[in-house]
Parts: sequence; C-alpha cells; structure tokens
Amino acid sequence: MDKLLQHLQKVGVHYLKSDSVIILEILENKLHLASEIDVLINELLDKLQSSRLKKVRFECPKILLNSLNCTRSKMEVIGERVIYKRSLLTPLNVSTPDYEVWSLSENNSITFLSEVMGTSFSDAEKFLTSMRTELPSQVKDMFTVYIVNNEPVGVVFPHIEPNTDNEGRIFWIGIHPNFLGTGLGKNLHSIGLYRLKNEFKAMSYLGMTQVDNVPMRNIMASNGCVQSKNTVISLQYSI
Repeated sequence: MDKLLQHLQKVGVHYLKSDSVIILEILENKLHLASEIDVLINELLDKLQSSRLKKVRFECPKILLNSLNCTRSKMEVIGERVIYKRSLLTPLNVSTPDYEVWSLSENNSITFLSEVMGTSFSDAEKFLTSMRTELPSQVKDMFTVYIVNNEPVGVVFPHIEPNTDNEGRIFWIGIHPNFLGTGLGKNLHSIGLYRLKNEFKAMSYLGMTQVDNVPMRNIMASNGCVQSKNTVISLQYSI
C-alpha cells in the first residue's frame, strides 16, 4: 500500500495516512494523468479490504473526476469545497490577538476541544491521535488557543502541508459554542495565518471549506484570501 501511495504522490496526488483513514488530494486538472491516477486509486481501494484501514477520502476538481471512471463508480460523493489562497510573503496587515499553544496530552486541552467540537472527550482524544499520526513532526506545536480576557474562546491547528513548497494549512478551526456569533472567527483565523507565516515559516496559505459555509468563506475573504475559480469534489470509500 505504501508503494501505491508513493506512486500517487509522484503523479500529483498528495496523501496523509492515519491509523484508520487515508486522505488523498489533488487540486490541479492533470487530465493527462487521469488514467494512471484512476488505476492507482482503484488498486488502493482493493487493497483496503486486507488492511486495518477502514476509509479513503479523496478530493479533486470536478473536471478531473469526470475522467476517473473507476474512482467515480466506487466512491461516494459527500460534498463540494471551495478553495481560498493567499501569499504569506507579504505583511498580513492584521492585528494578532492573544493566543497560547497548549499540550495535546493535557486533560484540559482535550476537554476544551471536545466542547468546541461538540463531541465527547473520547472522540476529541481520537481526533488528536489521528493528527499525531498524520503530522507527527508538527503536532506538538499545532494546538493554538485564542484567549480573550484570560478565557479560551476558540482553537485553530495551523500546519505545513507535507510534500509542498511550505504551503500553510489549517487542520481544523472552531469557536467555543459560548462565543458563537460574536465575530471572533476572523481573529481566530488571523492567529492561524500569523503562526503559519511567522512560526511555521509558510510561504503561502491554502484554505478549503464547504461551498455552503458562508461564514467561513467570509472570514477567509476578510483576511485577504482570494477564492479560486475551481471547486473540489469530496468523495469517500468505507468498508
């Protein structure tokens, strides 16, 4: 399976692998490689049956997906996401609110994340475990908490996307339910951008969100991110 993933990487399909899921992504319309990509993904899905992994997620432009016949027939479409980008080589021109970097292993960190995500302590712990597996060299620096009047109000996880030219991403972002609708989302996102530029040394930022997530789209636009013309289709295969 690792050889298949490395082959996919060579043809432009990036991957992250955790204990239970493989995440595949290609954002370019590499139609000349469509047949090869389709064969490789098909082989990967077949190998999933004999592995401990249970799920494959894949995102690609719609025009490319139309040429991936096997992939399209085997995987279920679960959504469509819009892409926003901005350079981090120029000044951000935004003030940076107070923040702290928390440990992933502390109970208060997991408890706070579970409250922000609206999930159980156990599920929040599993989320952090998958993050450790997917981004082992960065994970200890990612848990970033927005502080207002000495109180945590939100969390953002900035990181460098592996196998890219220092492209910054946000693994996950969320405001605590007690502070939803207070306009703090823009500040939380700006903390992520600030850390990507100044601490992770990212050269650019790429963010994605569901096409109907208007609040997040507005946040990225207000922080100087520019929407790409193409959207990506999200697919999933589970056993």
